[in-house]
Amino acid sequence: MPIRNVSLPAANSEARIPHTVTLTAGTLLPVRIGETLSSARNQTGAAFLATLTQPLVIDGFIIAERGARVEGRVIDASPAGRADGASHLEISLVRLATADGQNIRIRTEPYVKDGASSLGTGTGAATIGAGAAIGAVIGAIAGGGKGAAIGAGAGGVAGAGGVLLARSKAAEILVETRVTFRVHDPVTITERLN
Repeated sequence: MPIRNVSLPAANSEARIPHTVTLTAGTLLPVRIGETLSSARNQTGAAFLATLTQPLVIDGFIIAERGARVEGRVIDASPAGRADGASHLEISLVRLATADGQNIRIRTEPYVKDGASSLGTGTGAATIGAGAAIGAVIGAIAGGGKGAAIGAGAGGVAGAGGVLLARSKAAEILVETRVTFRVHDPVTITERLN
């Protein structure tokens, strides 16, 4: 389907000159993500598909229909696993299928998703300390002074493990998630005549 003007009727039978439009920097592209993306599973550079949720209209011309295919790339996928950092997922759009059958290279600002964590900043050390204190109390009840020392060490290790587990949630963008990307660089698009 060729790019078509949404406000003017079709031109007469004379030879047509292809229209040229510019997809300007800052243009918003609302899409629906076509697959679940995860910092634990996807790698940097991996491709993904999405579809436009609204038609892209420039200067009165429909450049891409609603539902048009859009291709994206994973810019960064950093799994969790460290007590001091959460997982991180960064994606961007790289291609757009136009209404006249072209696949236009585009570049958008990245969309960033960080992994959820049940622990806030500075809570990790508090959790480890609380685990050590609880372990010391249990150890003292069970075996006196020596038991208290052993219990404190075991409680501290358990608390540290809890912090690592709490911070190990993957950053995910679920299938069907709606994301709006902002075009970074302008792109000139010339209509393809059949």
